[in-house]
Amino acid sequence: MNYADLQAEQIDWKRLVELNVERVKGEMQKEGVQALFVSTYDNWRYLTGLPVHFCLGMFLTNLSILTHDIDFPTLLPLGDMSAFLDTVAPWFKDIRLLPFEGTREARQPLGAGLWMEIIANTFKDLKVDSGKIAFDPGTPFCWKDELARKLPQAEIVDAGNLLRRARLIKNEEEQKAIRKACIIGEIGIQAGLAAVEAGKTEAEVAAVVEYHFRAHGGETPLATPFVIAGDYPSLGLLGPTHKVIRQGNLVRVDSGCSYGGYFSDFSRSVSVGKPDDEVKRAYEAVYEGLMAGVAAAKPGVTNTELHRVINGTIKKLSNNRYELGWFVGHGLGVGIHEDPMIGAAGTIEEFVMQPGMYFCMEPAVVVKGKGMIGLEDDYLITEDGVEVLTHTEFHL
Repeated sequence: MNYADLQAEQIDWKRLVELNVERVKGEMQKEGVQALFVSTYDNWRYLTGLPVHFCLGMFLTNLSILTHDIDFPTLLPLGDMSAFLDTVAPWFKDIRLLPFEGTREARQPLGAGLWMEIIANTFKDLKVDSGKIAFDPGTPFCWKDELARKLPQAEIVDAGNLLRRARLIKNEEEQKAIRKACIIGEIGIQAGLAAVEAGKTEAEVAAVVEYHFRAHGGETPLATPFVIAGDYPSLGLLGPTHKVIRQGNLVRVDSGCSYGGYFSDFSRSVSVGKPDDEVKRAYEAVYEGLMAGVAAAKPGVTNTELHRVINGTIKKLSNNRYELGWFVGHGLGVGIHEDPMIGAAGTIEEFVMQPGMYFCMEPAVVVKGKGMIGLEDDYLITEDGVEVLTHTEFHL
């Protein structure tokens, strides 16, 4: 891992947005869509490159509209972003402000009020109020209802598939942000692994991880860092607890963070105290399974084939003691579970891996009485193979 890369490779944010808009317009054209309405945090970030507060209260408060006739999306943000945009993104020219006072949209639970007239009038100004408008799949139902009433000549359709396809391949500027997210992610995870010891709690280790994300320029963790200590009946999906780490526990540290809106996500597992032979064999099986997946990852291979290779290796090396369920990884980007998912045939949508696809693979098994062994790295498919983006040492 080269920490200097955090400063060395500068991202052209305008170019990033231009390339994303170009991909989105291509997908809009395929579906005969005249306008795209984006409302959720992740799709706003993808389409505009602009940050917003990563919190529940701001999840649906920055909107944008894209048509074929404009170079950059029309912005409808909550509050006045003009001074900020003049400094960091002066290429955005059409900005229509959304009020916070006297309306329901920015409340919890939200509703439809003053914003709907502003949005409807924007579609009319852009001359797409009688065309096919694709709505962000996260648009609240009450907004869709009210906008359908205000735009009776429009055909409102779901934008989920076109956005999913557009976000599937990462351009060169997105890849720069991704590499920075991976570097910062590794700084945090390595600090968390160094903090693991008997007597500490899961929450204490998670705090170390999250602190290092923030201190090194990460925008936000993908979730509260998972620190899973000892035996669990299921994944520790409630997040880190005040459970005390004990001698003999396996501890999995799993997290990632965003940079420029793009997320990393990887994990390592360690033993507190000397691991026994059962733990060593299980660790070797998971590690070799992951390495088999890396060796197989290249253009032309399917995401389901990667699962088959990893699972088959783990089963063989463990004499069928361990095997995976349907899942072994997922795509990443401005979202955390994007396509391509990496899983068993028949359980996920099958994709042929292509250059520019960004994803993680994370085989995991539970050693009864000891805990979980989960190993995970982030990858980018290249023209002739795969680039491993996280490089933290594997050891028990």
